[in-house]
Amino acid sequence: SKLLQPRAMADSSCLLEWHPYAKDRTMGLNHQLASLSCALAEAHHLGRTLVLPPSMCLFGLHTERWSGSDAPGGRCVPMGDLFDLELLSRLVPVVLGPIENRTSPQQLRGAVDVRRGLKSAEVASQHPCARAPVVRRRVDNFWFTMCSKRIADSDSIMGALHAALGSPPSAKRPLNVLLRSGLFYSQRIKRAVRAVQRSIGGEYYSVHVRRSDKLTACDVRQQQAEQRSRGQLDYVEPPKDVKVVGECKVRDQLTRPEGLRHALSLWFPEQSRVYIGSTERPDFFAPLRSSFRLYFAEDFGRALANVSNNYELYAVETLLFFGSSGTVETLGYAASWVQDACFPAARLRAESRADRRAARMLPRHANGSGGVRVECVDRFGLVANGVRYGPACVDNPPCGKAMSPSPPCRSREV
Repeated sequence: SKLLQPRAMADSSCLLEWHPYAKDRTMGLNHQLASLSCALAEAHHLGRTLVLPPSMCLFGLHTERWSGSDAPGGRCVPMGDLFDLELLSRLVPVVLGPIENRTSPQQLRGAVDVRRGLKSAEVASQHPCARAPVVRRRVDNFWFTMCSKRIADSDSIMGALHAALGSPPSAKRPLNVLLRSGLFYSQRIKRAVRAVQRSIGGEYYSVHVRRSDKLTACDVRQQQAEQRSRGQLDYVEPPKDVKVVGECKVRDQLTRPEGLRHALSLWFPEQSRVYIGSTERPDFFAPLRSSFRLYFAEDFGRALANVSNNYELYAVETLLFFGSSGTVETLGYAASWVQDACFPAARLRAESRADRRAARMLPRHANGSGGVRVECVDRFGLVANGVRYGPACVDNPPCGKAMSPSPPCRSREV
C-alpha cells in the first residue's frame, strides 16, 4: 500500500506564514479552498509547518439558504469545523494562527520576510530552517495567484498525492485543488455525506443549479445587494451590453425546470434518482418531479443536523456530486473545475492501455494511516479518506465535461 507522509518532518519550530488573509477572507468557499491549497503546497515543498488562519469567513450572499446560517452578512467558521486538521497535518503540518501564539517574540523579531516574487525553490535554498525558523510571505493579491503565476510550487505536492493514490505518471497535476478534493474535510462532514447517500438508497445522479449570482447581469437590484454586502457603492449602472443581457436571459431559461428537464432527459433515465444542489428552494423544481425522483438537502434534516452553515452544506453537496453516477454543472467551464477537484480518481481515467493495466494491478485497499489512504477501488470509482469518487469523477457518463444545460451532447447513448 502507498501511504502519504509529509515531505519533511516539519515541526512547530520551522514555520511558514502567508499574510495577510484579507482579500480572500470573505470570498466563496471554492475561492478560499484554492487560496489555502496554494499556501499548503508551498509549505509542503519547503518542509515547513503552515500557520493557517484560525477561521474562514462566509461571503454574505452565501449565508442565505441554509437555516442554520446567519443572514445577511458574514459569519466566521473555525477551520476545524471544515477540515480534519489532524489528518491534514500528516500531509502538511499545520497550526492555527495567529503566529504570535506559535513562536517566541525573539523568533518573531528574527522572522525572514520573503522578497516579493521569490519562488519556492529559492526560498528553500536561501532560507533553510536552521537559519530561518520563521519565514513570512506577504501576499497582497488573492493567495491562489501565487501558484497560478508559478511563484509558489504546487507540483511537488500533487506528485506526492498522485503517487499515494496510485495515479499513473501521466496524471494531470491541476493547481490549487488539494482542499477542493474533499480528502481533508472534517469527519463530521464526511459522515453527513455517507448518511445522505444511505438515505437515497441506491445509484443517483447530481445536478448543480447555480442561478442567483449568475443572473445578476439581468437584475440591477441583485447587483446592488451584492455590492452592499461588500461595503461598496449601492448604485449599479443598468447593463447596456445587449450580448451580456441576452446571455443572461438564455441562462435563466435553461436553468428553469423546463430547460433542465429537456437537458436531463438527454442523459439520465426516466425516474432516476437526482440530487439537486442549488440556492433555489426545492419548490422551484417541482415540475421536474414528474420525470425524476428528486432529492434536496432539505430532505435530510436528520443526516444534516450538525451542518450549521452554507459552507459546510456546500462541502457536503460537493462530495455528493463526486460520489454520483453522473453530474451536471450549470456552466460548462465549471465542469473542468469539478474534474480537477476529482483528481483522486485519476488512476481510473488512465488513457493508455499500459496505464490502465498498471492501475488495475495496484492495491484495491490500503491498511494503516497516513495523509492519504485508498480504501477501495473498483471499475466504477474509488474510496479514499472516506470519500467516494464515483463515475461522475471518472468519466462522468455519458458526455463527460459536455454536460451543462446547453449541451453539445444529445443522447444517453453517446
